[in-house]
Amino acid sequence: MNASVSNFAVDIVDRYAEDPGKVALQWQKTGGVASDVTFLDLKIRSEKVAHVLYRHGVRPGHRVFILLPPCMAWWESVLGSMRAGAAAVLGQDATDAQVLKDQIIRSRSSLVIAPDILAALIDRFRDDCTQVAHWLSVGWEREGWVDYDRRVSLAPAGFKAVETRGTDPCMLVYDQGASAAETTHFHGDADFDLDQLDAWRDGLAVVMQDASERS
Repeated sequence: MNASVSNFAVDIVDRYAEDPGKVALQWQKTGGVASDVTFLDLKIRSEKVAHVLYRHGVRPGHRVFILLPPCMAWWESVLGSMRAGAAAVLGQDATDAQVLKDQIIRSRSSLVIAPDILAALIDRFRDDCTQVAHWLSVGWEREGWVDYDRRVSLAPAGFKAVETRGTDPCMLVYDQGASAAETTHFHGDADFDLDQLDAWRDGLAVVMQDASERS
């Protein structure tokens, strides 16, 4: 592990973004239309997310709980958290309200990002998560939640990333169905790369239909 100044979003995404046409992801849009997402796209969007997080009190060392299906907001939120010096906490279970509540509380996250389809489920226990200062909803504006899409679209790009170290945590992953089992990954981990992030994104166990039926 590298203990020197290091930030995954800067070391990987920003370096590749120097070539404006370099493709990071091929995104499958609704209707089956594929679209290329460049590293420059990821850089700009994650800088905007970092601005939104900072404006809502997220500071270096804080944790941001991210419970999203595979979507661009997932990438933006994870990378934006890294830029803000926060650790992105990946929730992987939206089917069990008790497990989800336990994960949010145990993670000590100060901000939660979730899709609007899960807001009703989360609202059942939201008052118990006293350490969470802000709740951001992706997809639709909802009472008691900050409109993620609107705030990010209006935010400026160009956020100067926090100078984290290789030994600083950049991501925590909870096991599906487990309230306490978390794995911590650090900015300087040698085996931590974009492919690993993509694997986590594809492996998310967020069952949206089940969650919406229980809400």
